[in-house]
Amino acid sequence: MKAAIVWFALAVLAGCSVSHKSQEFACTHNTDCAGHPGTVCDNGFCVVQGSIDAPMPKGDAPRGDAPGNNCPTGCTSCNVQQKTCTIDCLMSGANCDSNVQCPAGYHCDIKCDTDGACKNGVSCVGGASCTVECSGGQSCRNVECGTGPCDVTCSGTSSCRGVSCNNSCACDVLCTGTQSCQAGSVTCTSLLCGSGPGCTSVPAGCHSCM
Repeated sequence: MKAAIVWFALAVLAGCSVSHKSQEFACTHNTDCAGHPGTVCDNGFCVVQGSIDAPMPKGDAPRGDAPGNNCPTGCTSCNVQQKTCTIDCLMSGANCDSNVQCPAGYHCDIKCDTDGACKNGVSCVGGASCTVECSGGQSCRNVECGTGPCDVTCSGTSSCRGVSCNNSCACDVLCTGTQSCQAGSVTCTSLLCGSGPGCTSVPAGCHSCM
């Protein structure tokens, strides 16, 4: 009887020693790991980058930041099926010190949310649409819109130097930051579409998206 009790106690202790990953670290995208600095979303949990994964075998295609989704280069998160791409300069893996490009055919949300972010250009020329948020001080230089909808918000101090709507079917450039969109730095699709220092797609001749 005593042996049975000892065996039962050992079994209970063994069962209690099994560790479980806390749901606090569960995630779907890298943005879910914002509360755990230095971590990325890997197989459903926030982990320190490079601490678990083995080196990628030679010849394998580069993996995107969203596990298993094969995000295009530069996207900090994405949905390949819906062709959406987020480029957040605050996130690990974002390369906002070089020319930031929306992948061809994707709907991009580009967040230039650190000082000096996207200062070497933002290209949406090949993208299906672009939303560019220039909230960092002196962020966004030479933003080039494509033919799709292009929405640029310039809320950072001295942000938006050189924004070109080009042939966008609906281009909106909103300049709310101190000394943002200085005179002559924003080119709308036509003079009709000018709105203060920025641009608007509200007039009938300023939107043609299907």
